[in-house]
Amino acid sequence: MRPGRSVATAALFICALFAACGGGDDDEGTPFPTLTPFPSPLAERLHAIRDRAARLRGLAPFDRVIEGTITRETLAAYYDSSFEELDEEERADIDASEVVLRLLGLIDADDDLRSIFTEEFSGVIAGQYVPAEDRLVLVSVADGDIGISDEITLAHEYVHSFQDGAYDLDAFRERWAKSDLERDGYTQYSETLACLIEGDASLADELYAEQVFGPDWREQAAAEEPPDSGGGEIDIPPFLLRSFAFRYNECPAFVRSLYDEGGWAAVNAAFENPPDTTEQVLHPDKYRSRELANTGPPVDLTEDLDGWKRLDSAQFGEYDVFNYAVTLTGSPEAAVIAAAGWGSGWVRSYRDNENSARAVVQLSLGWDTRQDLFEFVSVFDAILAARGAQVEPVSEGNIRWTAEGQLGVAFLDLTLNRVEIRIATDADALELATTELAAFN
Repeated sequence: MRPGRSVATAALFICALFAACGGGDDDEGTPFPTLTPFPSPLAERLHAIRDRAARLRGLAPFDRVIEGTITRETLAAYYDSSFEELDEEERADIDASEVVLRLLGLIDADDDLRSIFTEEFSGVIAGQYVPAEDRLVLVSVADGDIGISDEITLAHEYVHSFQDGAYDLDAFRERWAKSDLERDGYTQYSETLACLIEGDASLADELYAEQVFGPDWREQAAAEEPPDSGGGEIDIPPFLLRSFAFRYNECPAFVRSLYDEGGWAAVNAAFENPPDTTEQVLHPDKYRSRELANTGPPVDLTEDLDGWKRLDSAQFGEYDVFNYAVTLTGSPEAAVIAAAGWGSGWVRSYRDNENSARAVVQLSLGWDTRQDLFEFVSVFDAILAARGAQVEPVSEGNIRWTAEGQLGVAFLDLTLNRVEIRIATDADALELATTELAAFN
């Protein structure tokens, strides 16, 4: 997938963290729309783009690919159809996911996940490769007119098809994301595999653009844009925007570090030994030393939350901590301090089976040293202050608070350099969610 021409890096990170909802490259419920084939006069040029990208990347073209275009409206309808197919239980999960995101302060009261996903997300996608169907898509090409941005997008998506031919992307995800290390919480393959895949294609399309159009290719591409093409606002909450943009900013930088060290052979080797966490992506030296998360998953609250459902459980990595902190403090400097020394992280969310407006968030974060933990706590204090929370000390290092629409607690485990944060919509839910935390009972 490649972000749109008038948006440098944009997309969405909704369902992977907080709920299982339809749509996207791996969705099996909704078939991808029928493509309009590229006009036959363009075939020679398209295959020249493909072959040049293949030579640059050092991978063979994938001969099973179906190529074509769809309109932006068709893409939006495709994403929207996945929501239409949700049953009542799944819709309740989506409603609860919105509550969870609001509890964390990551979306506003009037943000709607469905419209963000179908309208905003589809509005910034310029191309997409769908591994499950071997389809390569260019979005909204008028009359087969291929400009500079379109050509770079094609090169990017062709690289995804080369990856699929070489590594079988669906099998690649299955192999690593279903591993014991992922299940037990020591890795973030659900994010880092996509990071490697997109970082590889993004580096390749940048090298392609420089090779074909020269060092000023960005200026040339911008000059081709219609005057009114870049004026619209992208109405995606900053946390969600940054979450997916990670794949197009930090991930290419990680892949570039491999490429600078050993060329494409080093990048190819990473498909046999992918990064385990976003910490390794942000700090390639930790990838080389294979530093894993230092603690396993936290206690599952399902037993204590009788009559509730666990929505999902996902790793909350160094980049997620940074993104969370910068979203709520507005300070990149404070966010860097908060995320430094990350050792492990999980986010889990739960909803009342009878009322999806009742939810609990469980955030469990571990740190390399006690000093790292205390630095995060100092930033978390600033987060609570920014939210107007009324904080009450419970015991040394442990607090409870109330803020608009929520109650919460934070518990420090100094033995493991870990902090347990529980946030709930009401007092009864919070009491159930803190049953095993003696300090709060």
